[in-house]
Amino acid sequence: MSDEPDHFFSDKLAGAPHPMQAKEIIGHTSQKISFLNFFASNKIPQCLLLTGDKGIGKASFAWLIAKFLLTTKYQPADLKIDLNETNINSILEPQSGSTLNRIISGSEQRVYVVRRGYNDKRRAFFKNISIEDVRKLQLYCSLSIADGGKRIIIIDTADDLNKSSSNALLKLLEEPPKNTIFLLISHRPNLLLPTLKSRCQKLSFSNLDQADLVAVLTAIGRKIEPSDEVSLSILSKGSAGAACRLINFNCVNLYRDILNLASSLPYLNTNKILQLSQNYFAKAKPSEFEIFIEMMQHFFSRLCKTGVMQKPVLPSVTDNEAKIMKSLCPNLKSARLWSEAAKISLAKLNKGYLLNIDIESLILDAFIYLEECYQTIYRTRITNEY
Repeated sequence: MSDEPDHFFSDKLAGAPHPMQAKEIIGHTSQKISFLNFFASNKIPQCLLLTGDKGIGKASFAWLIAKFLLTTKYQPADLKIDLNETNINSILEPQSGSTLNRIISGSEQRVYVVRRGYNDKRRAFFKNISIEDVRKLQLYCSLSIADGGKRIIIIDTADDLNKSSSNALLKLLEEPPKNTIFLLISHRPNLLLPTLKSRCQKLSFSNLDQADLVAVLTAIGRKIEPSDEVSLSILSKGSAGAACRLINFNCVNLYRDILNLASSLPYLNTNKILQLSQNYFAKAKPSEFEIFIEMMQHFFSRLCKTGVMQKPVLPSVTDNEAKIMKSLCPNLKSARLWSEAAKISLAKLNKGYLLNIDIESLILDAFIYLEECYQTIYRTRITNEY
């Protein structure tokens, strides 16, 4: 339940279905077992804090909990069994019926979602969950549910709370309503109020391995070429949400093109740089330029790691990555110089993005600076050798 228009959801990642519509949760076996053990012992915490990187399934897990608690045929005594990977998914599977349909459609009165609202005038989401949003939650909690039973509050994400709304939520958690379970989702729990975290039972989630990531993407209808599976797993860092975004922008090929341009240092082809800009960003919104910055971060990070370890970073994103990285950054000295260059380059890109500078100019400038850095680093290497 939410009083926002159903087509404006700040908790929906681009290119992926809303978490409420998830049919199954792939991976996260230990978290499933932990929750079922809470249920079996009849000691479900009134506030669970689900933590981990963005896009790895925390919100989908929260909605799975809601579906399970409001539709399950099981009683706690039924689960005094050995819970393992072979039986937990069938136990957690929601029971079909009108309640499940209402949950999936967002109309179930016993599920309340707190998320950032939408600003119609600016056509953008508000930066924070406001104190007014939490006051609406307080009002909801003061009302009785027609048929009694449990109520589920999903806060996605708790990171979006500001100081005022955090304190208002804290007061609610200090004396939580009966039969109400709070599910707080957080990508950065270190930013939450310590007093807020102290009221919660933490459930940490790990990033998805390659097999689970591919399975999740397949389940939501995102087609991946088998040759791109390793690359996508590395670039997304095991986040299905990030992977969807990378697929939308063909980022595996973007990273390959960045790498191929870097391999030609110190003789960069300006026409090829401009072609890269046209291929990926000719019709892009200014906000979509972030994806280029993200791929450059990956490039610099893996480049510096190669020099620090003095061996390729495995697995490689592309077939020729290890050879190119080793050539550009063969040792620790080079890694230090590239690290400094990376800080300056990424700072310039971020500043240009904030100032809304032409994307083509920013990309061209980034590679020109890369060429300058290479020449400086190469001269330093030659000087040291002699």
